[in-house]
Amino acid sequence: MGDELSLSDIRQQIVWLREERKRLEDSLFRPGKMMRASLVFLANYCGKKDCKCKRGEPHGPYPYLSERRKGGTRMTYVKKRDLPEVEKLVEEYVRFQKSLARLTKINEKIRSLLEIIRDINCQGVDEYRKKIIEDKKNPKIKKSKEK
Repeated sequence: MGDELSLSDIRQQIVWLREERKRLEDSLFRPGKMMRASLVFLANYCGKKDCKCKRGEPHGPYPYLSERRKGGTRMTYVKKRDLPEVEKLVEEYVRFQKSLARLTKINEKIRSLLEIIRDINCQGVDEYRKKIIEDKKNPKIKKSKEK
């Protein structure tokens, strides 16, 4: 019982979560340029007969963009000169996605807290039944209340 939050504590948590949600929404409202892909570094094997890669020493690693397309994954080589710009675009996409995930968690937490408030304030049917029984036992009280 000592771990239960008071109604005031629950409301305060909701206020804090709403403030955090507002900051997140503001940052998501005007995102920077981004690229929907992952940046990965892969080693390559060239296939030449006497190459070091045939002895287990692959070339690279080289940067590639990995993107999901039509149920599969498409890899695109990133030129060395483009790597800094591509990294920024992919990082912005990752930041945006993490912020969206955090926004979802905040909304779930707010909903959970609101359900607790609902449950605290919700009268059970059994309580109403007891009232009906009491009213039947004391009909004079009922009539005086109706006047």
